[in-house]
Amino acid sequence: MSTVDADRLRVWQALSEFFLDTDVDLSFDGVVQRLAQSGYTPDQVQSILWNEVYPVLHSNLQSMAGEWAGWSDAFLEAHLVVRPYSPGMPARGRIGAEISRCWDEVLTRWARLKTS
Repeated sequence: MSTVDADRLRVWQALSEFFLDTDVDLSFDGVVQRLAQSGYTPDQVQSILWNEVYPVLHSNLQSMAGEWAGWSDAFLEAHLVVRPYSPGMPARGRIGAEISRCWDEVLTRWARLKTS
């Protein structure tokens, strides 16, 4: 039985794509679509990214043989923890910079989506 609401799980799924050992630039539009449909605001999604998803999945980007196929819903529900809203602070270092770049791209595309 799921302890996480379906919208939050969809946000976790979408954001987890940034942590795969794949070319994330190919998936931005799909990620943005799913985030925009989630019902969460960009600020809420940013909090989820830095406070829930990043702490658990960032190590995949440090692995020589990182996950590339994605994580199951069961894995995400077992390892990620819902946290109260907090303005997420971007992490430092190479991985933090890459995730910040991804987040900036999401915000740009999300804003375009709202105006179209």
